[in-house]
Amino acid sequence: MENLFLHYMHERVRREEEETKPEPGPVITISREYGCYGSEIGEKLAEKLNAEKNITKDKEWVFVSHQVLHDASEALEAKPNEISHIFGAEQKNMFGDLVSLFSKDKYISDIQIKRTIAQIVRSYSEQGNAIIIGRAGCVLAKHISRSVHVRLIAPHTWRVNVIKKRFNITTNEATNLVNETDKRRETFMEFYRGNKPDSELFDLILNRSKLTNDEIVEQIYTLAKTRKLF
Repeated sequence: MENLFLHYMHERVRREEEETKPEPGPVITISREYGCYGSEIGEKLAEKLNAEKNITKDKEWVFVSHQVLHDASEALEAKPNEISHIFGAEQKNMFGDLVSLFSKDKYISDIQIKRTIAQIVRSYSEQGNAIIIGRAGCVLAKHISRSVHVRLIAPHTWRVNVIKKRFNITTNEATNLVNETDKRRETFMEFYRGNKPDSELFDLILNRSKLTNDEIVEQIYTLAKTRKLF
């Protein structure tokens, strides 16, 4: 009888906690093809949203990008450059794994890194008022109803020119960098989304080569307002 009573009480507490738990979000995720930089969009969008918020009631909007890398490295007790390859650099090969295994006290696998990233991104998205740039946010925050998921795209040639100017490299070097980074980012995304097409992931797809930063921010802002994210 005592065990039944304890079980009942535990279930009651669990249900009450679920009922009082605040709804996760809101969150905005911005995915982007390589060369369609999203941080400046995230910064401008956060500024615009914060200008509209109720100072006494609303939590401040923040944009999250590189912070995920730093949080993951702290959680894994590693240096950021030891796990940054996950976001787009080459995956470690078998030889690289063996070197890591025998040269460090603590071996960290790519799968372990990706799972840690997932926990961190979900945490940011569920806490709310977050604009998450990349980091598979479109998949990891898909369960949140108060959300907007955006994809920034541009023609391959346009992206090559952006990378060429940014890093002061040749057209061939920029082309190779874009192609290789696209492949690596796709590998990163496949771990989280499987074979889901973009049509299932995004609410809004915007052409970076056709729109100004302000126009992109306005489009996202309008959809977020329509969906009552603020």
